Amino acid sequence: MTGQFCVKCGTALPADAAFCSSCGTPTPSAPVPQIAAPTASSGAALGASNATPPPTVRIVATLGLQGRRNFLVQHQVLSLGHSYRVMDTEKRHLFTVQGNAGQNFAGNALGRLVGGSDSYLGRMTARSTNMTYTLVDANGAGLGRILKEGGANQSTFTLEDSSGQRLFVITLQRGAMGGITATAVGPDGKPMLQTSGNLVRHNFMIKDSAGSDLAKVHEAWVAVRDTYNVDMIGSVDPIYPLVFTILIDFEKVR
Repeated sequence: MTGQFCVKCGTALPADAAFCSSCGTPTPSAPVPQIAAPTASSGAALGASNATPPPTVRIVATLGLQGRRNFLVQHQVLSLGHSYRVMDTEKRHLFTVQGNAGQNFAGNALGRLVGGSDSYLGRMTARSTNMTYTLVDANGAGLGRILKEGGANQSTFTLEDSSGQRLFVITLQRGAMGGITATAVGPDGKPMLQTSGNLVRHNFMIKDSAGSDLAKVHEAWVAVRDTYNVDMIGSVDPIYPLVFTILIDFEKVR
């Protein structure tokens, strides 16, 4: 008798199933294994450790991302905390990466003191501010946080789940001419994500460590301001490319 569906591939499963019979993904009710055997959907292609998929699967299921391949990301320009809203293609709100308004205000104020946004020193000072983002669902419930360690030309972001378990670490570097490069590694330090294309203009690919395409980011032709598309291409938990894309955009607009 069918009682649940796989959060990864959507296969119908018995109510007492601990793992998906099709792709091997643990069900939300399954105990977290101490040692997970590698599977095609476990994240091994991303270089992630075997300990990371269970909490990620729970976040994906809670946010309603399972089975979805196409998303809209909207920069909420009126938010002092530089928040970003993730929606499905029907513009239904799925989750938000919410910035801290106080930290953002402090960084901008410091930047203005040393030259303002029109000066190189002012922009670099504002970008050097450490920040905390909160990952919240459509009802405002917190599911994790992102910790930023700022720097003039390089920033590091760490995504943690609600228990404080590290999921992945993103490094963003800014070039002298305004370009941005971005990479991400798992909690074990193994490469997960990289980019190619024009990050500043929202026209780039997100790839795994071997160079295979995982997601495409491009401008959206929709009637929503400051919005762009993130389309999943390869086998990847959507939360990774979505957060990756949002943090790239944050560095672009700062």
